[in-house]
Amino acid sequence: MNRKALWVSVAAVLVGLLLLVVYQRQFERETSGGPKIRILFAVNDLVSGEALQAAKLGFREIPEAYLEDRHIRQSDMNRVIGVQMATAVRANQALLWTDLATTSSGRRDLSLLVRTGMRAVTIRADSTSSFSGLIRAGDRVDVLATMSRTNGEGERVTLPLLQNVLVLAAGSDLGGEQAAAQPGGAASTTAGSAQPRTDVTMITLTVSLEEGALLVFAQDRGRLSLVMRNPDDINMIEGLPETTMNNLIQSRDQQQQRVRGTPAPQPQRIENITGAR
Repeated sequence: MNRKALWVSVAAVLVGLLLLVVYQRQFERETSGGPKIRILFAVNDLVSGEALQAAKLGFREIPEAYLEDRHIRQSDMNRVIGVQMATAVRANQALLWTDLATTSSGRRDLSLLVRTGMRAVTIRADSTSSFSGLIRAGDRVDVLATMSRTNGEGERVTLPLLQNVLVLAAGSDLGGEQAAAQPGGAASTTAGSAQPRTDVTMITLTVSLEEGALLVFAQDRGRLSLVMRNPDDINMIEGLPETTMNNLIQSRDQQQQRVRGTPAPQPQRIENITGAR
């Protein structure tokens, strides 16, 4: 009986140690950003129009949490060897899909800009979603959807749909130096004018297949809006609520309350000084 209890105790200790090791490894992965992913970087300076060579490329490891769609993984190295550079990249900088052109003329091929496992989906864009034509390939955006809560014409809500989404194309502009030379490109302006183009009617995003289906459905049911992000901001906000008319009313009431709670400024007294006669 004592021997059986001893074996049970030993087994319990071993299971506890195993669970502790698993927990520690999971905790280390979460705090370090997840498993390491190998991405390509430039060993030497790369100039625009130069064909990529294996000798000029190296790899470094970054946590999965910091991996962006623009990064080129080491496993995709064979896809980029011989491809021309559309922009210059300095030594020790990461090589991005948006840095590449796919033909000798510098024109980009959309399909080759889509990372393996991802998809490209195009959404309609008005002047607001295209930021009056200022949005560019390589920008990162959040996607908001405004639609009715039910199938009918009920209460409309705005939902945070997707975050930190890469823009692959703005209209027909896929980025790169040659995009400016295309009709209607980023630098297509009237003589002596520095105004950017404003004719962007479609925005192409890179998403997963599930996210693409979500975007297509949401656009069919309502209106999509894009919110611009800083390209270095990769933080994802969890638990974002939907926005309804009640939120607007509550925000207005809070603003009015703050205004009422502010003491009214005292009128200044103006003394009438009359000089002696």
